[in-house]
Amino acid sequence: MLAPDNALIAVHLGHVLRQLGRPAEAKVQFLAAIEMAASEEGHYGLGLVYQDLMDLPRAETSYGAALARNRGHLPAILALARLYNFTNRPEKALGLLANTATTEVVLAAAIEHARGTAFLATGQNEAALECFERAIALRPDHIEAAHSRAIALQSVNREEDALTGFRLVVKKNPADLAAHHNLNQLLYRLKRDDEFLRSYDEAAAQFPGAPHFALAKAAFLVRNERPAEALELYEQTLKLAPGEPIVLQGRAAAQLKLHQVDAAIASYEEGLKRSPQDINMLTGVAAAYLISRAPKKAEAAALKALQMAPEDQTGLSLLGTAWRLMEDGRDDELNRYDEFVQTFDLEPPSGFSDMAAFCAELDSWLDSQHSDDREHIDQSLRGGTQTIGNLFRNGRNTLLDGLRLRIEEAVRRYIAGLPRDERHPFLRRRRQDFQFAGSWSSRLKDRGFHTNHVHPAGWISSAFYVALPETTLDSNAREGWIKFGEPSYDVGLREPTRRAVQPLVGRLVLFPSYMWHGTVPFHAQRSRTTIAFDAVPVG
Repeated sequence: MLAPDNALIAVHLGHVLRQLGRPAEAKVQFLAAIEMAASEEGHYGLGLVYQDLMDLPRAETSYGAALARNRGHLPAILALARLYNFTNRPEKALGLLANTATTEVVLAAAIEHARGTAFLATGQNEAALECFERAIALRPDHIEAAHSRAIALQSVNREEDALTGFRLVVKKNPADLAAHHNLNQLLYRLKRDDEFLRSYDEAAAQFPGAPHFALAKAAFLVRNERPAEALELYEQTLKLAPGEPIVLQGRAAAQLKLHQVDAAIASYEEGLKRSPQDINMLTGVAAAYLISRAPKKAEAAALKALQMAPEDQTGLSLLGTAWRLMEDGRDDELNRYDEFVQTFDLEPPSGFSDMAAFCAELDSWLDSQHSDDREHIDQSLRGGTQTIGNLFRNGRNTLLDGLRLRIEEAVRRYIAGLPRDERHPFLRRRRQDFQFAGSWSSRLKDRGFHTNHVHPAGWISSAFYVALPETTLDSNAREGWIKFGEPSYDVGLREPTRRAVQPLVGRLVLFPSYMWHGTVPFHAQRSRTTIAFDAVPVG
């Protein structure tokens, strides 16, 4: 058997090969090192290679093997914690990093950053901010920690400090597209229109010929209802990246906004020739087919998307719309508007005698959470604001904790009442247990509304009414009511709304996440405040 020194050489060679972008050869060296001397270093290096290859289960196993041999191996601890964060298991990351410390500055800064990332993911924003600031104190050049700090500042409603942080990151690393995105999202919400999207132009000037900045800016322009400008950028980008599917998809979206439906279909179809398995391209062309009154083509595209992703909520919404245009009853079976849309007038949480008093106090607390000047540019809300982060994080607020218990009771009753049907895309996901995939509060102001939309990340979606203007009481005008069945684009339906539900303070409305829904605009001085969430099955 070879001496352990040879195993150490194999480990070093494996790291060199990995840095050179030769993971297959690096893997051979780490496996050889493990065979020669089953040390933690070989397993750690092998885990890095597996993670580079996105074989995350094997990466996790390898890091675990390294720690089984040496529980104090800090690089393996850090790598495994980062993997937990990446795979949405921040609690496990925090447990792993508990009491982990070192005097080595670079490693200590990385540990603080990983710990802060986990805190941020669990909604412990102040703790996350402290971690990021410690990481920066250890390593002032830690640009990732600076970016994370800006995100944390935004999460604790320190928007001006967050803007300063995002600007600094973009200045130091102008190629960081994520930082550009976060900066411009915040600029839009704060109505800094003179600076909005400027960072993309400045970065493009530093990197002439790079298409990424024009592509990212164009996506913002489409959402900002400036499709003509977006289309011009997409055409320019296609000259730099001919036939690139993501650019063709963006061009198609801009063309649809400009009512150039045939051109949009041609863009989508060209993109699908190059990327036939692209689900977003398939659902995009399905929507374009619907607008062009070609429901059979839309059905085929949506079904192809659903073959690859059976639970894709956008695909299901488009499929239902195609069936509705065919007028053969399958949309009614999919959506079952009278059965699947249900209302629950909740009992007040413990400590309150009536729901009106509870909601009044909750609305007052929500004032502190609605600190933006405008809505998120990529969300359904128009004329109002929406909170950031997970509203239902345990311990965030006692009022929310009490409401969450009442909501969980209602969701369980809703699920229990659903029939079993393995052939139905909504009912086949029915499980006894569920968890929240996201939760937030929306506040609409005078003339505000939600555009018609679906919730791609959910199974069951919702609206809980905290505060309402008096205009919602008028059952003829239906101002501020939630409506179901109307798509987000004109497909020629004579009566697009299939059902409308009157909001009442303390009322919870539950419905499938793929069901089209939006709100009727209202005209009143008092705001319309809601809490919403997506629930997904567990088990």
